[in-house]
Amino acid sequence: MRDATLEREEGTGERRAAVTRLELVVEGIPKSMQTKDRAKLERWKERVAQAARDAIKEEDKLFGECRGILVYFYFGSTDLDVDNIIKPISDALKGIAYDDDRSVSEWIARKTDLGTMEIVDPPAALAEHLAGWLAAEQPFVCVCVVDEHPNHGELPK
Repeated sequence: MRDATLEREEGTGERRAAVTRLELVVEGIPKSMQTKDRAKLERWKERVAQAARDAIKEEDKLFGECRGILVYFYFGSTDLDVDNIIKPISDALKGIAYDDDRSVSEWIARKTDLGTMEIVDPPAALAEHLAGWLAAEQPFVCVCVVDEHPNHGELPK
């Protein structure tokens, strides 16, 4: 799914269009790298991989440096650490969205309690599921891989 966003051109400060290479949504509670149940972790990674295979088009595959954005939406509370959610998802996208997760130079990740806020202008990948998941209070993860790397000369703000 292609989506134009704005990025600063490295070294010039000029703005250019960046392209979203992959946008996907996975229903359920993500599995952490810290889980003791390796079978559950592998099933989660396969669900993520299948969602990515279903969402990506051949022309959207990137095999250079890129960055990822991840949001875990839950209801009420969660014991999951955001840093432990990233690795299984990043591993699952290997060979689909990128050759190797080493090419991801930045992950932006967060957890959001949907019991305290609402999603405004959801991406198309989420919009078709959102009403049902909100009604059922079903947790889910949104992932976006962007084909542009961050400006390494600038610290994140």
